[in-house]
Amino acid sequence: MELIGCLAECDENMEMHFLEENLDVPSEELMASIRKNTINLKFAPVFMGSAFKNKGVQLLLDGIVDYLPNPTEVKNFAYNKHKEGEKTEMITDSKKPFVGLAFKLEETQYGQLTWVRIYQGKVKKGSTIYNTATGKKNKVSRMGRMHSA
Repeated sequence: MELIGCLAECDENMEMHFLEENLDVPSEELMASIRKNTINLKFAPVFMGSAFKNKGVQLLLDGIVDYLPNPTEVKNFAYNKHKEGEKTEMITDSKKPFVGLAFKLEETQYGQLTWVRIYQGKVKKGSTIYNTATGKKNKVSRMGRMHSA
């Protein structure tokens, strides 16, 4: 009832179920409502779990697939420093210039590991990446790819 009540604040169909006190909402309709409102930034599902013995990890990954948008379903924008901060739409195309966001830095026994989300273009071993924050160029010496099951 609480989930339907939260969804009722941003979804008319769920509002009708809530006002009629109909708790027997089909799971497909509930999942569709969560996905639609998550993509529209009106609802944020929260998952709890632990990496210890992978408790809840599979549920989290299933939730990401079920409720979050894939890159083609949202528009991403960047501010172009060369055009006085003009807002530019990122296009998911490997032929375009590379644009990415380093969202995590980790110091390991092998050196610094940088986690990057790619918005446009591609990067490969030996590529040179320009860091807009420092104004320096960095060479990509090694690469790895994250996998999940």
